[in-house]
Amino acid sequence: MPLGIESAPLINLRWIVRLRWLAVAGQIATIMVGSRMVATTIPEHALLLVCALLALVNGATQLWLLRGGQPTERTAGLHLLTDVTALTALLALSGGTSNPFSLLYLVHITIAAVVLPARWVLTLAGAAALAYSTLEFLPVTPLDLKSANGAILEQRGAWIAFLVATTFISTFSFRISRALRKREIELSRARAAAEGAERFAALGTLAAGTAHELNTPLGTIAILAGELIDQLEGDRRDEAREIRAQVRRCKEIITSMLAPRGADIEPEEFALDEAVTRALALWQDGRRTPRPDFNIAPDAVGVKVRLPRHAFEQSIGNLLENAAEATEGRADCSVRITLVRDGDDLRLTVADNGVGVPEALHNRIGEPFFTTKGPGKGSGLGLYLARHVVERQGGEMLVTSSEGAGTEVVLVMPEA
Repeated sequence: MPLGIESAPLINLRWIVRLRWLAVAGQIATIMVGSRMVATTIPEHALLLVCALLALVNGATQLWLLRGGQPTERTAGLHLLTDVTALTALLALSGGTSNPFSLLYLVHITIAAVVLPARWVLTLAGAAALAYSTLEFLPVTPLDLKSANGAILEQRGAWIAFLVATTFISTFSFRISRALRKREIELSRARAAAEGAERFAALGTLAAGTAHELNTPLGTIAILAGELIDQLEGDRRDEAREIRAQVRRCKEIITSMLAPRGADIEPEEFALDEAVTRALALWQDGRRTPRPDFNIAPDAVGVKVRLPRHAFEQSIGNLLENAAEATEGRADCSVRITLVRDGDDLRLTVADNGVGVPEALHNRIGEPFFTTKGPGKGSGLGLYLARHVVERQGGEMLVTSSEGAGTEVVLVMPEA
């Protein structure tokens, strides 16, 4: 079971405990009122003792859950059997099957059908049928209502019992189904996160292998660039120097990829605006255009987040690279970065007025290895890595894109 996700038996038993408190309170109120409406003497103290024992069991169960108890389906089934036993004892002391509240056996059967497997449903149904049949044939004194309108009061009692049963069944079924739906959503998210972590680890292995293979050709290029510097003059020599500088930068990136990754993936607290400024400067180094327009809201200056800093800065570089390629060749190309504060979150937006993404492909944005670029122009990992970095720390990535009008990527990150 993923950490932080409650098991189905725990959810079920917690709701059984809550409904049992309501049942005990209703039973006590019914005993106190009903004893004054019947001519037959009923053992009020014995009835209250059964309620007290049921409350004691419920209190012990709640305390066990609060201390970290981990119930199973068997635990929930045994508790429902306890409730059937308590209801049988109460009915045996108060008129047997002539008591309209014998209808409440259906509540326990319904709860079992909602939360338990078939074997427990059959067990509960059999226990309830046996208990009701036993009450039918026991020498129990039927209830004798005091009023001349006893038949009317009996009908009203049946009506009240029906309303109580309906309320319990509908409330429990609704609450349990909602809690289980929420649990299924959490499980789906946990599975998606686990799959993302596996893909991320695979990408790391692939990147390390690729980096190792690139070392040799880059070394050759560096040597040739050095020889060209000695042979060329003027602008050509400057271009050769730039080639060697870019090769040096590539080797530095490769060195960081081959280094142990612990420091790169472990989250740390840092000022978001400073990290974005650094990532922008690293990405802009050696590039003439485009020059992104970077705006920071005053209330976002110095605000810290908790993320793996190196991976985050690489993600910003990837987003900027995507924006630059999307606007390549446009006379009015524009890349904008904005950082604002939104309550307890920080919103970093990277927007461009580039080619955009066709609407038919919107649902695939952020998938690993998916790209709309031509062959050899992209790996399809930039958006995926950015999303993975922020989502692992409780953030999210939002992407809007319009074909021919540009793309906007928003990273939402909680404040540290």
